[in-house]
Amino acid sequence: MNEDEVRQAVSVALEKVNDEDADLLRFDINERSITHRLGMYLQEAVEDHWDVDVEYNRVGGDETKEVPEELLTSGSQGRVVPDVILHQRGSGEHNILVVEAKKSGNPSGGDRQKIRAYMQHLDYDYGLFVRFETGQDFDDPGYSCEWQCR
Repeated sequence: MNEDEVRQAVSVALEKVNDEDADLLRFDINERSITHRLGMYLQEAVEDHWDVDVEYNRVGGDETKEVPEELLTSGSQGRVVPDVILHQRGSGEHNILVVEAKKSGNPSGGDRQKIRAYMQHLDYDYGLFVRFETGQDFDDPGYSCEWQCR
């Protein structure tokens, strides 16, 4: 997938989360529930050409995903579990997109640094940090995106 196709698929998926799952955002539901929905909508957007997985922790199906610990924030270990990935499952070679997400009330906790490490050591073409606006104090659910490209 080229960059425009990836960005378009992500945009469609984020809008669906925003439109169809606003209650998850409004009620400040667990981040995993939100990223699950994002992954589901992203899979619809890319159809059957690629696999979308949430908290997938393997490389090529058998090795644990790891990056050098010095590239992660303090307290993190080398083993990593991205929030959402777009890849070709089991290949270990076709890693398109890695997504880290946070709710507005949570600190990013080094997610941007993790994305750079995933791209550098696990060969993802694109990285995305998404911050979802959550809680009942806003009128319209929303999100912001920060892209990284190789």
